[in-house]
Amino acid sequence: MGACFSLDEDEKKAREHSESIDKRLHTWAERDVDSIKILLLGAGESGKSTLVKQMKIIHNNGFSHEELESFRPTVLDNVLSSMKYVLTGMGLLRINLDNPKNKIYAQAALSCQRCFDDDLHVPLFIAHALRSLWRDSGVRCAVSRGYEFELNDSAIYYFENMERIFEENYRPTPTDVLRARVRTKGVIETRFRIHDIQFRMFDVGGQRSERRKWIQCFDDVRTIMFVVALSGYDMTLYEDSDVNRLQESLTLFSQICNNRFFLNTSMILFMNKLDIFSDKILYSGRHLRYYFHDFPGADCDVEAAAHYIQQRFQLLNHNPSKLIYPHFTTATDTRNIQIVFSVVMEEVIRDNLEKASLL
Repeated sequence: MGACFSLDEDEKKAREHSESIDKRLHTWAERDVDSIKILLLGAGESGKSTLVKQMKIIHNNGFSHEELESFRPTVLDNVLSSMKYVLTGMGLLRINLDNPKNKIYAQAALSCQRCFDDDLHVPLFIAHALRSLWRDSGVRCAVSRGYEFELNDSAIYYFENMERIFEENYRPTPTDVLRARVRTKGVIETRFRIHDIQFRMFDVGGQRSERRKWIQCFDDVRTIMFVVALSGYDMTLYEDSDVNRLQESLTLFSQICNNRFFLNTSMILFMNKLDIFSDKILYSGRHLRYYFHDFPGADCDVEAAAHYIQQRFQLLNHNPSKLIYPHFTTATDTRNIQIVFSVVMEEVIRDNLEKASLL
């Protein structure tokens, strides 16, 4: 009986404490501090902009009809530019077109500056040329070896959906938009609400030329989400072919994590493109030890390779009291991002409530 009474009292106190926190959380959300500013940082091609698009899908009711339509020229351009990149890669790998008749189509693709007219329709000749090239076994062979000439992540997706994309009444789907590659320039702000709290996420360009703009976003940052492409371990920078992409991310993370501006700022580490990373480790023959010689694991051990990279990042933190929250992600997978972000947002809210002395 006494034990039951004690349990009832404990439950009552816990409920009162929970209600008190909820009330203060609601009050906090109505004051000026209700907005949590998140800075999304990382080197170029890490997948930051894809994460921002996912936030719009998950928390902002997705893309409007007009927004989807606005990506149509980008998607069409991605199809053409990806095919051009494959044809260039075939030259590097010394792979020939299987069908000699496709040479004229290859020349047409390489010389084409834009694959659509003013009404966003693909001319019949260009559409036929790109379809014929995709059916060519030489092109398919080069695409299967895309790791060797750093073919972009979305190329195969767009090639496989070429028929639909070239339809006259084509409208991009949310997945088409997630896959669209547009280099971020300047600062892009996205707002969304969770638990009555407004989040302001700032995505800034990751290329070196864009990083000078980061400083304007440093004021009052509550959380930094740093995004690294795991799959970049065997690749070089777009702007400097002598620098390994993963090494660049490690250097950049160290600078951000230990920056005086962010001594008390929460750090979320997104180790992105896990799907591509897994495929590379398992099937490409491009073993992690070739690029990071101190990797002690087996060549095809995805888990060991991923956790080695995670440890490399976490060891760069020079502040023992600063927590780094690591998460493995595939930014193009909405379900995966929804689950991960649910955990991440709880971490962010808890950290910010603690700093505001509400817990």
